[in-house]
Amino acid sequence: MDTMVDSDVHLFGDPVRPVPAQATGRTVLRARTVVAGASLIPLHDAVVVVEDGVVSAVEPAGPDHVVDVDLGDATVIPGLIDAHVHLASDCGPRFGGVPDQARLVTLAVSNAQRFLRAGVTTVRDLGGPFTVGSDVRDAIDQGLLLGPRLLAANRVITVTGGHGHHMGMECDDVDALRHAVRQLVKDGSDWVKVMASGGFVHVRRSEGDAPFFPLFDLTEMRTVVDEAHRFGMRVAAHCQSRDAIAVAFEAGVDTIEHCTFAARPQAVLDESLVRAIAERGTFVVPTTNNYWLTVGVPWAPKDVALLNLRRLYDLGVRLVAGTDMGIPTTTPDLYAEGLRVFAEIGMPLTEVLATATTQAAEALGIADVTGSITPGLSADLVALDGDPLADVEAYTRPSAVVIRGTLVPLGAGWQRPAGGSAVR
Repeated sequence: MDTMVDSDVHLFGDPVRPVPAQATGRTVLRARTVVAGASLIPLHDAVVVVEDGVVSAVEPAGPDHVVDVDLGDATVIPGLIDAHVHLASDCGPRFGGVPDQARLVTLAVSNAQRFLRAGVTTVRDLGGPFTVGSDVRDAIDQGLLLGPRLLAANRVITVTGGHGHHMGMECDDVDALRHAVRQLVKDGSDWVKVMASGGFVHVRRSEGDAPFFPLFDLTEMRTVVDEAHRFGMRVAAHCQSRDAIAVAFEAGVDTIEHCTFAARPQAVLDESLVRAIAERGTFVVPTTNNYWLTVGVPWAPKDVALLNLRRLYDLGVRLVAGTDMGIPTTTPDLYAEGLRVFAEIGMPLTEVLATATTQAAEALGIADVTGSITPGLSADLVALDGDPLADVEAYTRPSAVVIRGTLVPLGAGWQRPAGGSAVR
């Protein structure tokens, strides 16, 4: 299908956002530790009271509480967030191919549910063919599928033949860019994703020098941002090179993705630009994942990449967890590997948790809905075998997951062996 053709195809019906389905009734969960509130304060021997899918109380356990679900020695944290995923991917070596729509939907549903079983209760799908992301989102919201909260960008905005063109709208002037944003509004997208530079993954060939220069100039990028903001949508920008980061930042994008400062022969930070990003409070999603601590990343040797990430943190940049799930071998089950990277650079474990919960929710504009275990917010919770504030490996051991007040059946094989109690 030609990605430039407007499409009203919505695989699950009406594109108008439905009211999300959530559990009804009252449930009391008890655990040895509950990490509660926006400040992520651990409460010991505590209960979480859930009414109609929403947290109504978080308090010390007492004799008056009739406990419905006893999570034993687990540590209960807010549901985790992955702010950068590509659900309609098989995570294989041919990332970027476009199979038929039915298979794309199947992949997106499967990956969404795999995230949920890994403890990830919110994902931002930053690019996929057609309207698969928002269609799966609507099916989850309507209660047709059990899945995480899903924010969808749908098709990305790029140049002709540019990064992500297989799942995007190709635009070469401001009129085309303005039309593309309006088409995303029509498609029911939650976010706009724009490719400010080329990238390091292509279905057929290398992108050559494209990762190292901007695909759009400042006027073009401002057109995207201004038009999106006019319609109440936020903008995420894929940025590799220093100049692409500068264009996206100056244009006022809401989140900078990757932010690698890619250059030849290896990435070099522009600290004055980093300080400006930090001062404005622009969120950066560095897309940490299983590559960082194993084979390394394309833009720098592993030690340099980690030092650069540490420098972003030291200079006060607001970092957010996101894995770029969908690129080869980066699967939903490996979400915790991205958090290990933050721990590796010396980030305190309380802040690691914040990158994946409270800070991520703020970056995505949903802190009034989820991101912390706070009365009035959605009951999105994860019970871990272990204490993530003392051991980052605890994220690999979810023993129970709750989304909108519904207990998720984890099933055999979806988690590593746990020493504590587990709800199945």
